[in-house]
Amino acid sequence: MKQCPKCRSTYTDDGLRYCLTDGTELKPMPAEEETLIAGRGGTVRIDVPSSDPDLRPIATNTPPRKSPVGKIFVVIAALGVLLIVFVIVAILILALGLDMNNTFMFRKENKNITPSNSTPTPDPEKQRLQDELANIQRRLDEQQKNANRPVTPPPAPTPNSPGTVTARVNSPNDGFLALRAAPDADRGERIAKIPHGDVVTIENCNRNKVTIGARSGRWCLISWNGYEGYVFDAWLIY
Repeated sequence: MKQCPKCRSTYTDDGLRYCLTDGTELKPMPAEEETLIAGRGGTVRIDVPSSDPDLRPIATNTPPRKSPVGKIFVVIAALGVLLIVFVIVAILILALGLDMNNTFMFRKENKNITPSNSTPTPDPEKQRLQDELANIQRRLDEQQKNANRPVTPPPAPTPNSPGTVTARVNSPNDGFLALRAAPDADRGERIAKIPHGDVVTIENCNRNKVTIGARSGRWCLISWNGYEGYVFDAWLIY
């Protein structure tokens, strides 16, 4: 047998001298050697006769075979890890769902519960406004009552005893005359309310007259029912 040293084509016809593929001169093939069996992980060395310069020794390494038992163990371990992860995730999802459901139910129950002992926090500003509105309403009611009340002539003044000056309160609209600690309607603190028609004792009066509420009069120091103070004599009859 002959072989082309370039394309490694072999021919059984010993009469051929050139390769039919590339025209290279054919060379006789060396005699076949015995087949060598290499052990696991061993190295096989093939000696090529030196008569053929194109043939060189070729060394091949045979990789050791892996045992199938190891692969099976790795697959089983991976499946076990995945199963554990799946179980943990399922437990977390179930626990989270129960917790959210309990929280929702707790909030829903709390909405339906009305605190029995809870007391509203008082608001000072709101209370003040309510008091002012109540005072205004009371004044309006009093003015309405006074407007509907028939006008009665003022009682005749009582004759004064020697050295004593008395007078009667004539204030049918308000129903009273303010007794103040000072002769001033703005800065004088109100001590008491003298009802309409009551008799007061005049101690002394200022000389100068002033105008209050379209009425002209004087401030007088009077005594009444154990009180002493100032009244505006425009609402007195004496």
